[in-house]
Amino acid sequence: MGRSLLFFGIVVCIALPSWSQQRPLRTDDAELLEVGKIRTELGVEFLHNQSYSLSGLEGDLTRLGVTAFHVGVGEYAEFQISGVIQDFLSVSNRTTAVIPPSFDGNSTHDFGDLVLGTKLKLARESGRRPAFAFKFAVELPNAKHDSGLGTDQTEFYASILLSKRIAKARILGNVGLAILGNPVVIGRQADVLTYGLAALLPLKSRINLVAEINGRKGPNPQRVGNEDQSQMRLGVQLLAGGLRWDMGGVAGFKKYDPDSGLAVGITYVFKAFHK
Repeated sequence: MGRSLLFFGIVVCIALPSWSQQRPLRTDDAELLEVGKIRTELGVEFLHNQSYSLSGLEGDLTRLGVTAFHVGVGEYAEFQISGVIQDFLSVSNRTTAVIPPSFDGNSTHDFGDLVLGTKLKLARESGRRPAFAFKFAVELPNAKHDSGLGTDQTEFYASILLSKRIAKARILGNVGLAILGNPVVIGRQADVLTYGLAALLPLKSRINLVAEINGRKGPNPQRVGNEDQSQMRLGVQLLAGGLRWDMGGVAGFKKYDPDSGLAVGITYVFKAFHK
């Protein structure tokens, strides 16, 4: 954590140009897309030694079709939908399962959970004041117990988003609350704090270096299915051919996070309709 804070301190002190972003970051920007613009994102992730507390599965996870659509629906609103077309887990180890999966063999796959969200702008950036926005989202239980990859719980998220330019660098911050269904005890829930801190270091006019720490923390860090999460991502964005290409490394800090990983993808923004 000390090294991470030092890294972000270096990020904040560098002033170079930047442009709009998301991938490979998971921390949201408080700024909205212009009315009528749509941002489409498509990527692949390779995560080493991913663990699942409910099913007791451990192994390397490949996420194909990490997809998101962001739509500027108004001057003060943006709609978002994201998910994963297919998760593939190559099982290397099985521990005691709380809810055993129902497949045989050394691999399993399933759809990723679908997330529907809306972002509302509260204030523009002005002087020393950062931009503020509010986001709420619902995560649907598309991944099932049978595959060993899902919790079968609907989850709700609400966050305050901040973004601020320091010189020409850009800093993003998220803090919020998640209400997670308990997959083990019926009628119970877990209320956890969600957080994200991200920064962009433009190296040239078409290249950005990006980094973040993102996760969640609850009163019971090892609660099965609702355990704490924390990841760091470090990557680059390249604008070329009308597309933004990205690649980032992933490092997990908690027990059920992946040890390491790689995320690659592309982003395309276009004007779909007018105000």
